[in-house]
Amino acid sequence: MDIMFSHYGELFVSFLKLGLIATLLLGIVLFFTGHWQRFFSYVYGDFTRNERHKFILYGILYLFIIGIFWLLRCIKNPMFNAFIGARHMWLAKIVSVAVTFPLVVGYSYLVDLFPRHRLFYVMAGIFGGLYAGLWFLIKSPVFGVGAPIDHRWWLLGWFSYVAIESFGSLMVVLFYSLMADTTTPEAGKKGFFVVATFGQIGNMLGSEFVARASHVVGAETIFLLAAGLIVLCIPALVCFINWYIPKEEFAGYQAQGAHTYQEKTGFAEGLKLMLSQPYMMAIFVIVASFEIVATILDLQFQVLIADYANDNADIYASYMGEFGVWVSLLALSSLFLGIGNIGRKVGLAISLALMPLVMVFNNVAMFVAPSLSVVFWIMVFSKGLNYIFGQPVKEQLYIPVSRDAKYKSKAWVDTFGARLSKAFGSSIVGMLFIAGASVVLTVGATLSVCTIWLFVSLYAGKKHKYAVDRNEIVC
Repeated sequence: MDIMFSHYGELFVSFLKLGLIATLLLGIVLFFTGHWQRFFSYVYGDFTRNERHKFILYGILYLFIIGIFWLLRCIKNPMFNAFIGARHMWLAKIVSVAVTFPLVVGYSYLVDLFPRHRLFYVMAGIFGGLYAGLWFLIKSPVFGVGAPIDHRWWLLGWFSYVAIESFGSLMVVLFYSLMADTTTPEAGKKGFFVVATFGQIGNMLGSEFVARASHVVGAETIFLLAAGLIVLCIPALVCFINWYIPKEEFAGYQAQGAHTYQEKTGFAEGLKLMLSQPYMMAIFVIVASFEIVATILDLQFQVLIADYANDNADIYASYMGEFGVWVSLLALSSLFLGIGNIGRKVGLAISLALMPLVMVFNNVAMFVAPSLSVVFWIMVFSKGLNYIFGQPVKEQLYIPVSRDAKYKSKAWVDTFGARLSKAFGSSIVGMLFIAGASVVLTVGATLSVCTIWLFVSLYAGKKHKYAVDRNEIVC
């Protein structure tokens, strides 16, 4: 496996460099011949000039958020493995649920306290300081990752894991809340895929950096790099977007009854909406179902990687970096081949229903061939398709809802719901590792989840279409 990846890794870097040069030359030719807009329209659809500028700038902001997240994501499991051990990773996902409640409560409080653009500044300051502090502690030769295994401060493994997951949850939630709040349904069919493209470029850059640099600078140094990027880049980009884009482009979906939801409410309003509104509960089920199935697959994948890396954090991080690069390569290739056109042609309901069918196939494939070389490509396919198709499609469901639903309920669904479902998926894997449960039982559980996911997706898609056709909000 190591030989295969060293060989293919070198080939990939060579082709990537050639591809970047060719893409740059092609972009220059398309721009000066006037064909750039035609190519852009073919891949994503037709935009007005202001829409194109808005979604490209949103995409650049998302590129930094996802790039930073993948810098951290690639070292999340290696760091946990270095302090705690990969076979306890399923327990980390369960423990992280307990941290979610105060996180979402605090986030909901900040939503009421600050305008949406200032909320980015506050969150950037919090996470920047958090990761700078983690770098300072983890680099310690006395109790950090460089210390002997029995001298390492095990709490750092748990804390770093939760801190990285929190960034992936809250910053991505905040970004997509902003997009849903400032995007019309028609523009959303195209704009979310533009943003997803930039996100995958960020994914590739972050993953490639970790894959190439973790051996040189050490995995713990990534925390300091992430802190600097968060503090310097995210606030600057948000400030520029707020200044450059015309105010009318921030209007978003204007539906009858929307004004009744604009007053400030407490943090519990988002939770109440999620529990009381069938539409929000349907979104919760869609998010939770993917996370349950993906967690079951991913935890088995992580154990295989840990065995391959022989508990070396730098090798583990490098492997995860290679994984992230291949995920991005698949996602970007799919985008440029026009995968975004599927949603515009078949509609939101059918697009949502495709993901559970794909995950059924992946789950069966892992059951049939549970080796690292096979599971690697199963996970690349699962993650890549979700990032470039499943997530942009799912995020469109938040357009015809109130501000509380966009910001507060979304935080509960995407953060607490995702963590809870990861914990549920982790408990299934825990039974497999500890109690010796049958693999067939695990496969049966995931197939049952995918069946529920399929029917709920069809319901949510039809509900979305009904509200948009009548210019209404769902809740």
